[in-house]
Amino acid sequence: MTIICPQKKKNIKYFLITLFALVLVGGAFYIIQTGAIVEKRHELEALKKQLNELKTANADLKNKYYRIVDPAKLEEVASASGLTLEKRPMYITSTQ
Repeated sequence: MTIICPQKKKNIKYFLITLFALVLVGGAFYIIQTGAIVEKRHELEALKKQLNELKTANADLKNKYYRIVDPAKLEEVASASGLTLEKRPMYITSTQ
């Protein structure tokens, strides 16, 4: 009876080539992903800065609006236009 023995000494060259290829692909993937993360962080910082600028502009616009619709100023404009403040206004009603 003949027993076929596989080669006892396995070739390690293919294992090392496969391992090197996996490390190379993993390293390239890591570098690409790190670059993408850094880019997104810079975009996020720019958006935060833009958001703060818009909040400041919004606060300025609100201040201007509240200065324009200040009740004392509105009464002054109304009296300059000849309008009077009625204590008991009469509203128009219709019956249908």
